[in-house]
Amino acid sequence: MLTYGVTDIQNKPSLMKMMDVAEIIDRRAHTTVGYFISSKYEKFILPLIEKINKEEKLAKLHKLKHHQDLEFAEIGVDDGIK
Repeated sequence: MLTYGVTDIQNKPSLMKMMDVAEIIDRRAHTTVGYFISSKYEKFILPLIEKINKEEKLAKLHKLKHHQDLEFAEIGVDDGIK
C-alpha cells in the first residue's frame, strides 16, 4: 500500500486517479487521516464494510441493553429498610 500526504494530494489532485489503495497521512501531525480505496474495488469491499458496521451497531446495542438492565436491577432492588 502506498502512502500519500495530504499536501501531496492538494498540490497534485491527479494522484487520486492513479491510486488503487492508499493510506492518506498528515505529515505535520504525524497521523493517519484515512485510507483511499478505488471505486473499482467497491463491489468487493462494500459488503465487508456493511458487515462491520452492522456488527459494531449490534455490539453498541448489546452494551446499551446491558447497561439499562443494570440500571433497572438497581431500581428494582428493595432491601426493605426505610
